[in-house]
Amino acid sequence: MTASGDNQRRQLGADTVIGASTRLLMMDCFETLVQFNDGIYVARQGVGAFLDHFSARRALPLAVVSDADETVLVRALRQAGLWPRVDACFHAGNAQERLPDGRTRKRLDVALAHYRVEPDQAVFIGDSPLDARDAQHYTVPFIRVPRSEDREFTFQSLIAGPSRYSSGHFSSLMLQDLLGRKP
Repeated sequence: MTASGDNQRRQLGADTVIGASTRLLMMDCFETLVQFNDGIYVARQGVGAFLDHFSARRALPLAVVSDADETVLVRALRQAGLWPRVDACFHAGNAQERLPDGRTRKRLDVALAHYRVEPDQAVFIGDSPLDARDAQHYTVPFIRVPRSEDREFTFQSLIAGPSRYSSGHFSSLMLQDLLGRKP
């Protein structure tokens, strides 16, 4: 694979590892760190073990980067019991950019500048193609995790890396379920 092909795979999360050179962990909030269950926000499966692993080994700071309103974001993180583990919170009020076509972009550069780290010294974890796009724009290595509908996923699977999550299999199972077919 060419150098640009390697970079493309890293940007899309296929080979990203939270390695020894990583100095900042950035994570999206909704459907990444937390999910909505029975009217309340709860931490995703394995998030506690995942954060314990990286805080115990290297005291890796956690910055939440979301396009949500600050009040909603903080409330969700508190409800899920994750607020004490967050080192910094970047939200619609301080780290969102409106693009000419009306879409928005999470300003990962704000978190990078706050921690004085280069893009290749950080990892961004998110659940959507838009998160991948934002990471690619700022040349930050990216790990894509499934949305909370995939109940088999656990953050513990990311401790050793690389991220090998493939949404294709889960998407086909969801489609079959929606159509009322058995997999």
